[in-house]
Amino acid sequence: MSTVDDVKQKIDIVDVIGQYVTLKKAGRNFKALCPFHNEKTPSFMVFPDQGTWHCFGACGTGGDAFTFLMKKENIDFGEALQRLAQRAGVELARERPGEDAERKRLRELLAAAAAHYHYLLKNHAAAQFARDYIAKRFITPETSAQFQLGFALDDWHATESFLVGKGYSIHDLEAAGLAIRREGGGHYDRFRGRLMFPIRNRNGEVIGFGARTLTGEEPKYLNSPQTALFDKSATLYGLDLAKDAIRSQNLAVIVEGYMDVIGAHQGGFKNVVASLGTALTEKQLALLKRLTKRYALALDPDAAGEEATKRGLQVAREAADRKDVPVPIGAGLVLVANRLEAELLAIPMPPGKDPDELIHEDPGRWTELVNTAVPLVDFYFRALTQDLNLQEPRDKSVAVERLVPVIEEMSKAAERAHYMQQLARLAQMPEKMLEQEISARRRLPRVSMRQRQDRPVAPATSESKLEEYCLTLALRTPQHLARIAFLDEQDLTDPIYRALFSALRARQAEHFDRDAFRAHLDPALGPVCDRLLQAARNLPELTEPDLQREIETASYRLRLQRDRNELAQIEVMLRDRDEERTASDESLLKERVALLLKRVGETQKALSARTLFKPRLLGKTGTI
Repeated sequence: MSTVDDVKQKIDIVDVIGQYVTLKKAGRNFKALCPFHNEKTPSFMVFPDQGTWHCFGACGTGGDAFTFLMKKENIDFGEALQRLAQRAGVELARERPGEDAERKRLRELLAAAAAHYHYLLKNHAAAQFARDYIAKRFITPETSAQFQLGFALDDWHATESFLVGKGYSIHDLEAAGLAIRREGGGHYDRFRGRLMFPIRNRNGEVIGFGARTLTGEEPKYLNSPQTALFDKSATLYGLDLAKDAIRSQNLAVIVEGYMDVIGAHQGGFKNVVASLGTALTEKQLALLKRLTKRYALALDPDAAGEEATKRGLQVAREAADRKDVPVPIGAGLVLVANRLEAELLAIPMPPGKDPDELIHEDPGRWTELVNTAVPLVDFYFRALTQDLNLQEPRDKSVAVERLVPVIEEMSKAAERAHYMQQLARLAQMPEKMLEQEISARRRLPRVSMRQRQDRPVAPATSESKLEEYCLTLALRTPQHLARIAFLDEQDLTDPIYRALFSALRARQAEHFDRDAFRAHLDPALGPVCDRLLQAARNLPELTEPDLQREIETASYRLRLQRDRNELAQIEVMLRDRDEERTASDESLLKERVALLLKRVGETQKALSARTLFKPRLLGKTGTI
C-alpha cells in the first residue's frame, strides 16, 4: 500500500472537510453549501464510503481529501500530504536517490540465488531426493531447466555463505527475503531443505521464490516475504512464459500451484498461470487485462477451492473492463447501465484431480474441460444457491438478490433474457413477478460493486492505471497536450497524478524541457515523476500520428470513466432517503444527469471515430 493510500484509509474525509464547512447528514452522505462558489441551495456532497466529495452546482469540481485541502488552502500536493499524514499518524518516508540502484542489485542477487539453487538441484548429492520427486511428478530435465527449478540445502547458512562469498552483503540477502535476522543477533537462511521455484515478473526477472517441503515439514509451501521487488498479491507465477499464448489464444487459465503451471506448460498448454496459492486478486487481474478479456479459473474441487473460485470471480467482476450502455428509465430519462466487457469462466475439476495430474494422465480431458468451461452465471447459479432452500419464500428472495446483479451485468441481451428465465424457474415464480421485483434496479444506473462496498480505498485500480498511462504518454509527447485540452485535472482521481498533470499542463511549451520540468517540480511528486519518465522511455516506438491518436484515445476513456463515476454518485444520492431534499434539488440532479449523458455520448462518438488502441500499460522493456 502506498503512503497516499495509507493516509486516505486512516483519515475521515467528513472530519477533514467538516473543519471548513457545516456538513448536514443526507442519507448515508453529507451535504453543504459549496465553499468554492456562492450558492443558496446546498450542492456540495461528501461521500464518506468512497472518501470523495463533489459539487453538483456551478463548480462541477470534486476529488478527495487531498484535493479539497489543496484547493481550500491554496497549497501544493506536498504540503497537503504532510498535513494529512500528520493528522493520520503516518510517517512519511524520505526520497531515496539510490533506490533504483538498490532494486537492480536485488534483482542481480536473486538471479544469482536462482542459478545457485538450480546448480544444486542438478549436481549436489543432498538434492537426490528432490530429483527423485520431480521425476515422480514427470517433470523432464528440459522443463526443469526452463523453469529453473532448484534446491536449497538443509543448512542454516549455506545460501548466506555462497552469496556473501559472491560479494553480496547479509543486508542485501535480508532485503531480498533470502535471510532472516535472529532476535539475538546474526542471520540464518530462510529456505532450507526445500525444492525451489523462482518467481519472475512478466519480463522474466527473478523477484522472489516459492519453496516446497519434501519431508512433511510445515508449512508445505513457503514464499518470499514482501520485498521491494516482490508482492505476492500482484504476481502471477508463469506469466513471463504464458503471456504470448494468453494473447494469441485470447484466454488466461488461472490455476493454484506451481506444479500445475509447470505440468500445463510441459503438456503444451502455455496459457496457464498460477495465483500463488491465493484467490485471484485485483492486482493479478490487472496484469492479465493487458493480454485478454477472457479468464478461466481452474482451482481445486474441494470446498476451499470453490470458495477461492467464488472470490476470484468476484474480484474479476469488480475489476474487469466495462461498457456504458444507455437504458431508458421512464419519464423521458435515459441513464447509463454498466455492462461487463469480459468473459469470466470456471473450470470444474474432477474430484481428487488437480490440473497437473489431469494433464499428465489425460490431456484430451483437460482440453475438453477448458473448451466447455462454465460461464460465470452458471457457476453462480449453483454456488450462490446451494445453501438455500428454494421452497422457502425468504430464500427465493435471497436467490434473486444474489443472482440478479450478476445477470444484469451481462453484455448480451439474449443471454440476460435466458438467465432471467432460468432464475424465474429456479425461484418458482412467474417472469412478470420477477421483473416487478427487480424493476427498481433498472430505474437507475447500477453502482459498481466497488462503490457499494464499505471498504478502504484500494490501490492500483484500473482507473489509476489509466490515469498513469495518460500521464506517461503526456511525458513522452508533451507537444500533444494541446490535443487533449478537453481533459483537466478534475478528470483524474489520484491526488498525485492530478497534481502532476496540473504541473505538466502549466509548463507545456513547444520546446518542453523534461529536466527543467523535473527540477522545478514539487519534491513530493519527484519519485512518481521519475517512474513515469522511465516508463515513457520504455513505451513502444510509434509514429507521431499514432502517438497523437493514442493519447487522445486514452484521455477520452479517462473522461468517460470520470463521468460514469459521477453518474454513480448521483445514483447513490437519489437512492438515499433524504427528507430534506427538495424538488429544486431533484431538478438540479436531473439537469446534471442530462449534461453528463450528453457528454458521455459525445465522448463515445469521439472514441468510435478513432482507430482504438487498447491502453498499453506495458512497454517493450518495462512496465508502468
